[in-house]
Amino acid sequence: MSYSIHTELFGPYQNFSHILVDEASQKAVVFDPAWDADYIAQRLQKLGVTLEAIWLTHGHHDHTNALDALRTIYNVPVYASQIEIDFINNVPEAINSKVFLPLPNDIQGFKDGDILQLGETTAKIIHTPGHSSGSVCFLLTDDMITGDTIFIDGCGRADLPGSSPNELFESLTKIVKTVPHHVTLHTGHAYGPSDTATLESQIKTNPYLKRANRHEFVDYRMSN
Repeated sequence: MSYSIHTELFGPYQNFSHILVDEASQKAVVFDPAWDADYIAQRLQKLGVTLEAIWLTHGHHDHTNALDALRTIYNVPVYASQIEIDFINNVPEAINSKVFLPLPNDIQGFKDGDILQLGETTAKIIHTPGHSSGSVCFLLTDDMITGDTIFIDGCGRADLPGSSPNELFESLTKIVKTVPHHVTLHTGHAYGPSDTATLESQIKTNPYLKRANRHEFVDYRMSN
């Protein structure tokens, strides 16, 4: 495997911030920078890597509140789902709710199925709406960065602006049907019994993946 993932835990909501390193080029990407830009910068320096970009799984404030500060240290491009960008920019309730923070004016959008390149490492974009309208997962060779779409033995909220429990059910179904089951999941929060787990194990233990149909899932998600 030509890449490595370095994970740090930040903030009052137990956010994970992941650093992806392409081993061949020693180039790096930070996912969802939150809470402590200086510490993230120190981690990058200790790793001895060059930050190439920031990739966002979604736009909620607890995943982006260190974005501007990190970009004052590293002048790198930021990428997010075009659907998420459009929602934050065009739907007043997004910013008014304080769930989202404004995104940089120069942010670059991607869409479902796009391939992002980091040195010799590729990441496929999987659009997984439900927690937010533009939530995505980043599928690597043997790993997937899931944001708040799926947690270890859990999944994201579906009661926020842009959320949809019906879409979240479809997204989890899509993951189970299309992502190789050996893949290790790297989530957005430390809300589960372990930091990571394979999709195969989650199919067996995650109660949200075990809901038999959409109605059962929606009832379970909205009552827990």
